[in-house]
Amino acid sequence: MALDEIKDIATVLGVLVGAGSLVSGALSLMLAVKTNRAKFWLELRAAFSRHDEVHRKLRPGGEWDNSAGPTEPEEYAQVEAYMGLFEHCEIMLVQGLIDDDTFREVYRYRLENLVSNDWVRIEKICRRRENWKRFIDLLKRMNIEYQC
Repeated sequence: MALDEIKDIATVLGVLVGAGSLVSGALSLMLAVKTNRAKFWLELRAAFSRHDEVHRKLRPGGEWDNSAGPTEPEEYAQVEAYMGLFEHCEIMLVQGLIDDDTFREVYRYRLENLVSNDWVRIEKICRRRENWKRFIDLLKRMNIEYQC
C-alpha cells in the first residue's frame, strides 16, 4: 500500500470520526436542552405552588369564587403576587423561554379563575389596567375575554 493511499484512508477516517463527534455533540445538546426545559417547567410549577392558597380560593366553589374577593391587605398582596407571576410568564412566552401550547394546557384555567373574580377583573384589570399590561397581554395571548 502506497503512502498516498494511507494518507487518504487516514483522512477519510478523520472525517468520519469528526462527523461522529459532531453528531454525538448535537444529540447531547438536544438532550440537554430537553432536560433543562423539563427542569424549567418543574421550577415554574414550584413557583405556582407558592400561590396555592390564592389559587384554591379563586377556584370554582372556592372562598373567592365569582363576586367574593380578598378583604385583608395581606390577601390583596397575595393576589397581586400571583398575578405578577403570570406577568413573568408573559415575558418568558414573549422571549420564547416557554411555549404557548404547554402553558395554555397547564395554566390557562388559572387565568380564567382570576378573571372570573369580580374584584380582580374590575379593580385590577379594568380600573388599574396600566399597572397590569403584561397580565392583560397574557389574557389576550390565551384568548381569555373579560368585560369591564
